[in-house]
Amino acid sequence: MIEGEGAVNIIQQKTAIAPVVEVRDQNNLPVAGAVVRFTIAGGKQATFAGGTQTITVTTNAAGRAAAAAINPLSNGAVQIQVQAAFQGQTAAATIAQTNVMTAAQASQAATTAASGGGGGLGGGTIAGIAGGVAAAGAATVLAKKSDEDEEASRPLDPAVQAALGTYILQTVNGSGLPAVTVSSPPATCAVVTDNSTLTLTATGTDQFYEVTENSRTDCRLGPGETFRSSSSGTWMLSGSTITFTARSENYLLDTATISGSTLSMTVRPPHIDAGREAPRVNTIWRK
Repeated sequence: MIEGEGAVNIIQQKTAIAPVVEVRDQNNLPVAGAVVRFTIAGGKQATFAGGTQTITVTTNAAGRAAAAAINPLSNGAVQIQVQAAFQGQTAAATIAQTNVMTAAQASQAATTAASGGGGGLGGGTIAGIAGGVAAAGAATVLAKKSDEDEEASRPLDPAVQAALGTYILQTVNGSGLPAVTVSSPPATCAVVTDNSTLTLTATGTDQFYEVTENSRTDCRLGPGETFRSSSSGTWMLSGSTITFTARSENYLLDTATISGSTLSMTVRPPHIDAGREAPRVNTIWRK
């Protein structure tokens, strides 16, 4: 699983982490063109976009398939069954998520998981296919790839592997969420962050991140509004330090310090006043 395992979805904010899986061959190389079916098991805890319980996606050139956005509907555990098929061969896996009503409950769930209360597969597990029979753990599919893909098949550094996963924002300037990230005055409106996630992924020598934030404005004059911000880029790990290189100026992450499942860093969230530099805030994130 690349993304989605162990995710905590917030019903009130209508936010959820859509599953992303990767199919690889017996040489640990990505398989393009595999058919992947995502099915939400059980009752009506959640649906995919359009209200469906099942969607089918074909893996891209990187061997990855992403489910459409998930809409969490009711509290409790959510199981998403995944089946991959390629040239008559199949394999299956299950993604476990949890729905909660509020951001505060999401923070509590993240704390419980970080202390060992969570379960399910680890964030680095790969769903695959082997000899036509589903195999346990990281399975593979019999397929040939060109030598140019060998770079992507190299095993990850153990420290990088340990850092992978989705981190949930815990505090801003020492305060729990929701928290003010842009104060007012001098701005016309203050910005309040309700929840935010940071996902670290890696394939071979490529390491990517994506950060999303759900916020709202609290205005002295006029009504406020809610909005969702996101940014992505690459990251590098050196010792206990993570350096981020952003692809945009929308949401900037400064150098982070990692300790176990906790990240500490200053960030510059989106600023509502055009032409003004976003202020830095101190943040703590946990997975």
